[in-house]
Amino acid sequence: MNNVSDRKNRPNAFADRIAGFDDPSMGDERERDIILRAYTFGAVVSTYVFFALALVFAVLGAGMWSVLIVLGSIVTSGVISGYCKRENVDFSMAMARVSPRRLIVGNIVGAVFAIVWVGAIVFHMSEGYPLIDVGMGNQTMPGAPPSTYSIAIGAAFGFIIALTLMTISRVRKIKQARAEAAAAAYIEDED
Repeated sequence: MNNVSDRKNRPNAFADRIAGFDDPSMGDERERDIILRAYTFGAVVSTYVFFALALVFAVLGAGMWSVLIVLGSIVTSGVISGYCKRENVDFSMAMARVSPRRLIVGNIVGAVFAIVWVGAIVFHMSEGYPLIDVGMGNQTMPGAPPSTYSIAIGAAFGFIIALTLMTISRVRKIKQARAEAAAAAYIEDED
């Protein structure tokens, strides 16, 4: 049984080696905690940096290429979720417990980014030149074909739908967490 467990967590052991969790550079428990918090902060900041780069590329006329930057930034959340899942930690439950203020700020930042980013792409497609022309965009494009507008509008609606689904999922997870906490409290009172 232990052998199966070791095989199951092999990707996490590899991840731990890459991150250096067992390396002497991690120091003692206090230093390790600080370093891991710094890694977390770095991951959050890098996601916002990727979003800012995508916005800059869209404003300069390489908006469709900036989609790759945004998709690349999503890798972080997938890696985190996968690691937690392999360690039997419900990451979506943890995210459901995010404070309302932090959630609202994150949603507002994400919404503003999406609106400005898609707006810059649509402007470039409709006008034929980017907001700031540095030679990255196609100047001879008199306007984008209707299918291109559909892609941009679809991306905006996709963001709204994703945000709505995440909110619904969060509400469900909060209800589940409250029910589990109430059940645990009830069992503790019975003992």
